Amino acid sequence: MGHNDCELNLSYPPVEVTEKNCTYACLLLNDYAGKNGELTALTQYFYQYLITKYKYINFGETLECIAICEMRHMEMLGELIVQLGGNPLYRTVNNRNNQFWCGYNVSSTQDIIRFLKENIQAENIAIKNYEARICQINDSKIQKVLERIILDEKHHINIFSSYIDEFI
Repeated sequence: MGHNDCELNLSYPPVEVTEKNCTYACLLLNDYAGKNGELTALTQYFYQYLITKYKYINFGETLECIAICEMRHMEMLGELIVQLGGNPLYRTVNNRNNQFWCGYNVSSTQDIIRFLKENIQAENIAIKNYEARICQINDSKIQKVLERIILDEKHHINIFSSYIDEFI
């Protein structure tokens, strides 16, 4: 698997909202910087890239590419949050309490099979969260962005699954 295979050859919809809505912005903060959000995914995959890149060059490059893709997702979510009237700090808001993102969200395992399984589980959680958000947010412009992000997350599951087969 090459470095460029981690991305779908499919454009993203415009990153825009119909109108300001702080409730929607707070919902998206969970996907942006929650425990199972994009900030965790990109830092997790970047960590895995750093610990694998010297021994498994192609695998490391794929992890780096996926981390960059997750950063792109985070950027889109951050832009939506701002357009909705929210503040894209690395936090979630539950019952008006801020919970800031923490490095403990990143798993420190260096066991490749274990972290690939954790990655698949995390991508599945992200997909479920995005599907829930699509139901909670009544804005077709935001829904289209989330639907496109889901396609990337499903693609990442396929990539991680293929590497499990390769490393077993």
